[in-house]
Order: sequence, then C-alpha cells, then structure tokens
Amino acid sequence: MMKIAMVTGASSGIGAAFAKELAAQGHRVILVARRHDRLQQLRESIQSAGGQAEVLEADLTRSEDLEQVCRRLRQDSIHLLVNNAGFGLYAPLLDTDPNREQEMIRLNVSSLVTLTRAALPGMVERNRGGIIQVASTASFMPTPYMTAYGASKAFVLHYGEGLAAELKGTGVTVTTVCPGSTHSEFAERAGFRQQRLMSAEEVVKQALLAFNQKRPTLVTGSGNWVLTLLPRFLPRSWMASLVARVFRNRT
Repeated sequence: MMKIAMVTGASSGIGAAFAKELAAQGHRVILVARRHDRLQQLRESIQSAGGQAEVLEADLTRSEDLEQVCRRLRQDSIHLLVNNAGFGLYAPLLDTDPNREQEMIRLNVSSLVTLTRAALPGMVERNRGGIIQVASTASFMPTPYMTAYGASKAFVLHYGEGLAAELKGTGVTVTTVCPGSTHSEFAERAGFRQQRLMSAEEVVKQALLAFNQKRPTLVTGSGNWVLTLLPRFLPRSWMASLVARVFRNRT
C-alpha cells in the first residue's frame, strides 16, 4: 500500500522540497497551504514527474481550516506528517504588529501542537510512521529583533525532543529539524537578509535521512551545528548581545 505523507506550508521553500522528494520516494502527498494556485502548480509538477499529490487548501491560523486538516489526519492512515508551516517577523518588538505576532505564534506553535495531537493516536495504534517538526537554529538561542520567532521555534525544538523520548518503543518517530539560512521565501516575508544559504533540497535530504535513522534532532550543516553549541559556553547575556549585533542591521 502506498504511504501517505502530509506536508504543511507546502507552497514554497522547504515545504515544496519535502513534497517533491517524498513523492519521488513513492509517497502520495497531501499538500497543505493557503495559496491554492501555488499548490496546484506543485501538484501538476509532481504528477508530471510520475508522483501522486492532492491539494488541501487551508489557512492553519483559522480554526475551521485547522479542524479540516485535523479530520484528514484522523481519518487517513498518514505515515508521515511534516509540520513545516510557519513564518517569522523581523523588527524591534515594539515596531511589530501585535496581531501579526499573535498570528505567528498560533501558526508556529498552537497549530503545530494541534496537528501533532491529531496525527499521533493513529500512528501509535498502527505502530509506525512519524512526524518531522521544522524548527530553526534560532531554537537554541535568544534572537533579538526576531524575539517571538526564536521563542516559538525554541518551543518546537523542546516539544519535539520531549515527544521523541515519550514515543520510544511505539514504532513512531519524531524528528525535529533545525535549518539555518535556507533558500526560501521565509526571509523575504520576514524582511530579513540571510547569509551562507543552504538549498531547500539539501535541508530536506538531510532531514529525511535523519528521520529514517530515527534521530530525534537534526541541525543542518556543520557550521550551523557549531553555532548552536555557543550557548553552552557563553554566558546567556553575552549570547543575546552577540545575536543582537548580528541581527541589528539585516533588513
């Protein structure tokens, strides 16, 4: 039987790369995002390459759309859920729109938790499958000028690592992926200039390898891995000041 994978935030960037790679590996992919035209283009691209894909248009910050996606997770035998949907805000906190900030937290944190809880019971009952949670290297440190974003991704990292430990022995794998700067629309939407970019395809390649190896956490790229070690050796106040200097003028 063909395995089913659901990818949120599938319309571009890392999400689109996950969808293409999973379809190439023989999964039927359910594509979840807001932008219907982008999803249709991706579906046609996957099908023209011999894969199978379905469009499920949804804004995961809207409760009715989120519940629609949860119903599919509960009803279908989903083998893999990729919780990739998310966005960031780049600016001093008082210059950001508080409503937009709350929307980001709902998407990055609350929607991810809701989807995870919808998917897990069936996976545990079947003793197979799993979830890839997409966090960030920002999960490991305070991120001045992206304060709420970094905090939301720290939640994703700790939540995923905790679940991975809880689910040992169930046949269900949870892998939390922490990419660094990646070629995608993320930085453009956030208004943030990135450096030393990795391709979305390379992030996905490493992520799926880590998932298949049942690794609970992956930081993509050796340079990013070294960066995430700094908070272990520097005082927390130093770390926040260092990140502030790096992020201050990246518009």
